[in-house]
Amino acid sequence: MIQPSKKRLFSVFLFLMLSLQTFGQERKTYEGPLKVGPYTGKAVYQFVISDLDTIFDGDFQLQQSNLETLVENEDTSFRFSGKFDKGVANGPWEFEFGEYKTNSQSQVVGYEYRVLVSGVQEIGEGNLIDGKPDGDWNYTINQIKDSEVEKIIFKSTISFDKGVPRQNFQIENDSSVLVGRFLRDGLAHDEWSYYGTEAVEDIEDWFFEDGLLRTIKIKSEGKSQDINVFTKSVAAYKTVQLNEGYITLLESLVHLQSGESQILRLLGQNMGYYQKVNNVLNHLGTSDFKPNMKVRVPYFPLDSLQNKTLDKIVSEYKDAEEMSSIILDNSHLNIVKRTDSEALFYYNAAQKINNDFLIPLSTLVSHRELEIVQYQEIPLLLKRLWPNGKPSTEILVVADEEGGTRTFKLPSSEEFEYESNDLLAVEALATYAKMSLEYIKGSLASRLTNEEQLQMLNGLEEELIELNNDLEHKLDSVPGLSSEYTNALKQLKNLSDSSLTRYADIKNPQQKLEYGKGAKTCLMQLSELATGIKALPNRVEAVEKEYTDAVWNPFMANVMEEEVKKRIVSAYRDILIPYFLNTATEELTCDNTGTLNDQMMNTHQSILDLRNKDTRKLERKLRREKRPTEVLALILEQSTSQNQ
Repeated sequence: MIQPSKKRLFSVFLFLMLSLQTFGQERKTYEGPLKVGPYTGKAVYQFVISDLDTIFDGDFQLQQSNLETLVENEDTSFRFSGKFDKGVANGPWEFEFGEYKTNSQSQVVGYEYRVLVSGVQEIGEGNLIDGKPDGDWNYTINQIKDSEVEKIIFKSTISFDKGVPRQNFQIENDSSVLVGRFLRDGLAHDEWSYYGTEAVEDIEDWFFEDGLLRTIKIKSEGKSQDINVFTKSVAAYKTVQLNEGYITLLESLVHLQSGESQILRLLGQNMGYYQKVNNVLNHLGTSDFKPNMKVRVPYFPLDSLQNKTLDKIVSEYKDAEEMSSIILDNSHLNIVKRTDSEALFYYNAAQKINNDFLIPLSTLVSHRELEIVQYQEIPLLLKRLWPNGKPSTEILVVADEEGGTRTFKLPSSEEFEYESNDLLAVEALATYAKMSLEYIKGSLASRLTNEEQLQMLNGLEEELIELNNDLEHKLDSVPGLSSEYTNALKQLKNLSDSSLTRYADIKNPQQKLEYGKGAKTCLMQLSELATGIKALPNRVEAVEKEYTDAVWNPFMANVMEEEVKKRIVSAYRDILIPYFLNTATEELTCDNTGTLNDQMMNTHQSILDLRNKDTRKLERKLRREKRPTEVLALILEQSTSQNQ
């Protein structure tokens, strides 16, 4: 018997293994629904199976649009198309996002119905190598009207070499352009200029030197401002991304806000659009799609103690911020403090700690999370956070409705020293803020626990506060009204306050809930009444205009305006309007607020309805009747009978 050699057996085995592997790597096509992050649509893509994993390989397309949604209201559509090579995005890609509405008009073209749409279309397109942009990448936002591009509202054009921006770039909107350039390694260099498309001079210039931003020049209203940025020499520099962290660093160092700097605004917009594409690619696999612009910044390395201290500050701040929210956002406490001076004192102390301690700390925490603390000198950073010095351990706050003050301080306040300009002092400050809020929360425990026990009241109390705030906002914006109007509006506020005070005084949960429901209705009606009272001058003007005719005067030989049905207009303007205002000022209660508002609205509409009706009988009665309630009844009765 002839035995096969070991060499031949190995060759056959290798052939079988390669054949099986080739079979396992056979490219397949999927067509059906697919969810990629927040985007769900219909997909068509090619893939292979490797180690039981599905790997994109070949053409890919995912899209979604809904004609029914478009016709009913508006449609949010998208389409992503490109190629993968063994799970990595490579080759030409296009990302399209759209928000469209239609006027429901359609056209027949051939054998198809076409609907014209208007809205906004975003398109990002270019080439990818290993998930990174390569070559020219364009991101364009078009304003669409009746299915045609009305104008380009944003366009970014950047040239990349395997993810590194090279040469010149341009970012523009519908009225201005930002141009700049990079060195071969992607570092910002030379002059970046922002100018209006119809302007002769630059509006804003950034001057870079090997990635280091030296100066910003801004021109506004004929004035020029030069802002020095990184002009001082330091021992070390570091190359970083021109990203959100760098923008925040600039805002901190030179107090430059995106509202003032058009370059900051355009760069921020561009980063947001690139991140939108990157989010899609990240859900499909690994991606590094970003502008990748690089800059240099001064570098002040943090030692291990400073890093540990910063971590402790972040931890203390987050604990303190959580307690501050529990106290300041507590709807029950917001009502109780109206009648409880102790609750008001501790609430105001928590508010003061939030403003003087936590808000500056939140900036430092943000810098830590963006990893930009090490690019700032610590003493100067702390001075920017507290330009008037750090707050004292003794916190002076308003303690009663009359404006009297009390001082809050921890019993152990003498143990806290945080005057020095280093991170250890800030850690002590953060700890003091946290411990103070813990003390305040404990002092308010009975009032806070009360709300936790009254779960049914939680939503109601939030609504009461929101309604009261809405009413206060309406009453604050009343310029140009006479004293009759302002006195009436002031009474609305008094009634609202007394309703909330009465609510806060009730201890029994069931009684509190029942009264609270009535108070909610009252506040809603007061808000509507406030709107109605503020509208009365315009309503009187509308009635006077409606009851004015153009009449030919033969003696003067011209057309003159003449008021008709004067008794009806006079009854409305001189009797009923003062009556409504007097009722609001002298007799307003929660029981009659809704009725008064209805009377005001119905009377106005009735007066307008009577303009073209036969009102001779009504006018004869109004000549004799001057009592407001009788006049009101006559007008409403006449309007009702005429309509019937």
